[in-house]
Amino acid sequence: MHHQCDVFGFNVSPDQLGRIVTFVAVAERRSFSGAADALNLTSSSVSRRISQLEEELGVQLIVRTTRRVALSELGETYLAECRSILARLSEANDEISARNAEPRGVLRISLPVAFGRRHVAPVIARFLATHPKVSIDASFSDVFVDLVKEGFDLAVRIGTPTDSSVKIRAIAPNTRILMASPDYLEAAPPLTAPSDLSLHSCIRYNRYASAGNLWSLSDGNANLSVPISGTFRCDDSEAVHEAALAGLGVGLVPRYIGYRNLQSGRLVNVLPGWHSVPEAGIYVAYPSARHLAPKVRAFIDHLAAHFRHPSWDA
Repeated sequence: MHHQCDVFGFNVSPDQLGRIVTFVAVAERRSFSGAADALNLTSSSVSRRISQLEEELGVQLIVRTTRRVALSELGETYLAECRSILARLSEANDEISARNAEPRGVLRISLPVAFGRRHVAPVIARFLATHPKVSIDASFSDVFVDLVKEGFDLAVRIGTPTDSSVKIRAIAPNTRILMASPDYLEAAPPLTAPSDLSLHSCIRYNRYASAGNLWSLSDGNANLSVPISGTFRCDDSEAVHEAALAGLGVGLVPRYIGYRNLQSGRLVNVLPGWHSVPEAGIYVAYPSARHLAPKVRAFIDHLAAHFRHPSWDA
């Protein structure tokens, strides 16, 4: 009795899988004897398997002549499909083997400065404690890096993914909310609606020279574009946070940076419920190779588990 197994959506028995392997061997070598040698079978066994396969399918796959072995038109089509199936089976075997391998070697990672220092560095320490055969070479920079060209195994990024040449995995939310110090708010005009921001000194974050004069905000229902102005403009989210603490005005600060000062009362979440849009995420990017090295997979899984319930999003 032969048991069927589901291989990528097809019901295939062990005997049928053997016949597929035999067909590919014959097709690639254009020889029954060559396939027999490669598979350690007799030529008669190879011929029998091909005949059984053709009978099952109801088509002629191989055209036999006294001088050569050729594929029929349907045989060429079937060969491409069989190669694909066997390649995916081989990949599945490699994937499982890699998952079982112990992480080891140097892991090169690129990290954004603020998030990397505040939240990833402690995770690195715990990761290395549990993976003694791995060492980490970390680069802290807000510059977008080409992972393959610059030799990085992965990068933690903040924003909206735009690089189609890499794979991504989201690991945490990143909400920017309006924050200001109590001293600033006490001396400033009332702030009860987004339109009131025009009366306030706003700390403008601009990674690009033309940005920062318009804030796009949402409360989950309405989206508004609010013109703003202020005396301080910068290209660093940490600096926006520090300026808000110093009483320079209202800033859109990532929650992961300002949450402790919100908890202590040194900063106030003004216009609760409103946040910046689009709401960018925090994600891991890694080269789109077919298989991940155990050290890369282990670190990504470690990050994802750690940030499943991030401290700043409580």
